[in-house]
Amino acid sequence: MQIDGQTKIVGLIGDPINHSLSPAMHNAAYQALALNYLYLPFRVPAASLAAVISAVRCLDFRGLTVTVPHKETVIPQLYFLDRSAKRCGAVNTIVNNSGILTGYNTDGDGFIDSLREYGFESNGKKAVVLGAGGS
Repeated sequence: MQIDGQTKIVGLIGDPINHSLSPAMHNAAYQALALNYLYLPFRVPAASLAAVISAVRCLDFRGLTVTVPHKETVIPQLYFLDRSAKRCGAVNTIVNNSGILTGYNTDGDGFIDSLREYGFESNGKKAVVLGAGGS
């Protein structure tokens, strides 16, 4: 991988993040697809969240993956939310388009897509989701 002035930066923000396999997985995918992207983990304490989101805009990061404890508290820092993020009140993905930050929640779609890979079709079925908030 060659890092240059055209490299797009994507980050993971949360606290803690040391356990995350996301950087290794994303960077391997970028390399396999010959994409000039770099995925970096950033431990972001709650008190630093607003400053980090401002830096993401200023430094023109392409986007972020958001994990605990920021999935809900990051929402006021964003310009737009997609329908899934609005409905569940949590964001796990932020896309930066020229300083305009949009929050998404891809958890539900990702879960359903993984079920479909095994032949399960969810249309017309009911489900119960158990949990304790945005994470």
